[in-house]
Amino acid sequence: MPVLNKGDSNMAIMPMSYSPNTLQRRFEIIDEFEMGSFTYWIIYDRKTPFSAVVDAGPALIENDLRHRVIATLELIRVENFDGLSVKSFWQDAAALQVEGVVVQEIMQGFGLATRMYENLVVHQHITLMSDHHHYEGGKALWKHIAQKSRLLQVFVLDTNEGKFYPYDGTKIRYDGICIPESKIWSVHPDESLQGIILIAEAKEKVSALSIPVI
Repeated sequence: MPVLNKGDSNMAIMPMSYSPNTLQRRFEIIDEFEMGSFTYWIIYDRKTPFSAVVDAGPALIENDLRHRVIATLELIRVENFDGLSVKSFWQDAAALQVEGVVVQEIMQGFGLATRMYENLVVHQHITLMSDHHHYEGGKALWKHIAQKSRLLQVFVLDTNEGKFYPYDGTKIRYDGICIPESKIWSVHPDESLQGIILIAEAKEKVSALSIPVI
């Protein structure tokens, strides 16, 4: 699962920044938004893959103009789950697994992680998957997205069985409370539910496919 706090995994640690040349060469700007009197960009490197939120205006850092990074989203490509092809689940979209999320402490609580998820899923047509590590920060983020996001719907997939909850051929939307915690999360050293991952897909896409949800 993605993390929001230092110490949960080997995530990049803030602060970090990019020069304007590096940002232009490596990234696409996929969203621009304002908070308070500041403008921010969501940037995306589809080759790595990797996404981040940065200050749109470069600042002088150690005598050099740089775009300050305030949030990062590290992703990996996954081809299969123990022999089950990822493409068998999502043939019409790229699927990426979230390795972790880091948000500067002072910027936590502003929905930056959710905004990155929404932009990648809705505008870049990516299906996002949690990883198999059930950290507390990741659990909180996925529950928040399931409960609050107006653009995404979350589902629970058992990668060992290749089936979505409730594992009877249907696909029930997870709203943060409708599926018992004991069916989703296992906390170290318990690994009994490590095969369970969460999936974020665009609401419009799900509706178009007429997948039964509750």
